[in-house]
Amino acid sequence: MLKIEYAPNLGNNYYGIIAKSKADKFKGLTFEEYYNKHYKKTLIYELKDILCGDFNKIVEIKDFHKTKYKNDNTIKKFFNYDKAKSTKFIPLISKLQPKISKFFQENIEVHTCYYCNIDFINTFKKNNETKNAFTLDHVLEKADFPFLALSLYNLVPSCYVCNSKVKDSKILFEFSLTNKDFDFNEKVKFKSFISNPNLQIEKEQDFYLKLIENYSNKYDKYIESLNLNDRYDYHKYKVLEMIQKRREYPDSRIKELSDLTKKTKEEVKQDLFGIYISEDINKRPLSKLIKDISEELDLI
Repeated sequence: MLKIEYAPNLGNNYYGIIAKSKADKFKGLTFEEYYNKHYKKTLIYELKDILCGDFNKIVEIKDFHKTKYKNDNTIKKFFNYDKAKSTKFIPLISKLQPKISKFFQENIEVHTCYYCNIDFINTFKKNNETKNAFTLDHVLEKADFPFLALSLYNLVPSCYVCNSKVKDSKILFEFSLTNKDFDFNEKVKFKSFISNPNLQIEKEQDFYLKLIENYSNKYDKYIESLNLNDRYDYHKYKVLEMIQKRREYPDSRIKELSDLTKKTKEEVKQDLFGIYISEDINKRPLSKLIKDISEELDLI
């Protein structure tokens, strides 16, 4: 739901961490050198394209190889993201997940789940050590495309529910939030629909929420895969709170508060309704819901 912003040269920094890794089984070679010697002839592409190519590039690589290496233990053995679940092979290098997770922790701004914006997945301190509450989801499943298991633009900081409970691995995202052209936040908006026959909203049963895309359906698979409409139904209480509070604070009352606090009316509304400006939308759970409905109900 929220586009991931990458700093300049982030790919180069990531590549340095992975490509220069060594393991005893590499016999003195780096990850990059071992790839060039043993796997480049098979996979064709430069290692940097595989590890740091943008989302369009890794989709190109996926489409070229398809699921040809799905059961290839030699490829899985080399591009080992986490500990092997299979006893049929021993990874060439110990799992890289901790290194990659630390890289995201230090280089990507992470506050809420990028997929759903429902839960916090922030970092925290424990015994003076920084921990993180996020998991890293593979947009293109590593089980089907093991050669993309370590690809930077194939990884999304997400909550446990999105990663392990609801995301449908059978649905391939055509537009990933790691893509520079990902415009879900602009194209898709939460809308409220009144189900009460008297056209009144007094309780949660009186209305329902749905994500609506303007002029296209390109994000249908995204919404379906993450079951976003059903999951957000639980959070209708937040919209009801906003509606009730708006009744308590009409424009005349907001003007009084603005005069009293020396704040603009827009700032007062932000304080009252918990509305987040666009650049802060990834910092709080449910911020997109609150912002979209606030615009619909003319709260801002």
